[in-house]
Amino acid sequence: MAKGNGVRDEVKEQRAKFKSLSFTKKIGYIWEYYRLPIFAVICTILVVASFVFAYIRNNYDTVCTIVSCDGYITGHRTDEDALTTGFTNYLGIDGKKTQIDIDYSYNMQGDDLDGAVTVSINKIYILANTGDMDGFMANYENILYFCTDADTFFLDLREVLTDEELDYLSDYIIYYTDANGENVPVAVDISEAPEITATDLSVEHPCYGIVNTSPNYENAADFIRFVFDM
Repeated sequence: MAKGNGVRDEVKEQRAKFKSLSFTKKIGYIWEYYRLPIFAVICTILVVASFVFAYIRNNYDTVCTIVSCDGYITGHRTDEDALTTGFTNYLGIDGKKTQIDIDYSYNMQGDDLDGAVTVSINKIYILANTGDMDGFMANYENILYFCTDADTFFLDLREVLTDEELDYLSDYIIYYTDANGENVPVAVDISEAPEITATDLSVEHPCYGIVNTSPNYENAADFIRFVFDM
């Protein structure tokens, strides 16, 4: 008998045996002989699915990234908070393919026993240095913490706001006096801004500045206009 015929006969015999098995035994048979290929296929599907999901989830443009320190707001975990949704509508973007990101996970207050404050400060510097941060929201002390004569950290508001807007905000502007004695408008006290007081934002006396390395400084400036209903 030819070798090929012997193989075909064996295959037919195995198929006949398989057909005679009960459903449960068929499952056991398949698992016994094919579990490694099945496992490989499942792993491949999971890997491909994870890449597809990651692509879909991350396939969007972020047009303004704001870091917020020492406070939360209802809906912040799902980006459904009033500031995120309100600012999204103000910019006229869809919030899906084009988004803003307000990150409330940073902490600069309290004892640094677990290193959380140090980690937050280092992350803020890194984001600023890599151009991945547009606005910074924190209390007055933490705004000035980043201002030095070597680097004011914040954009001069005279570069992004009109004279009329600066005049309108004159009672809320925060200045930093540099080594030359010049008062530079670096931030705005937004604690009394209508869009802030209408929320449950827990940041104590929030202030806001535009990072001087911001790639989206125009949108970051629009956040000021948004919260003051300008």
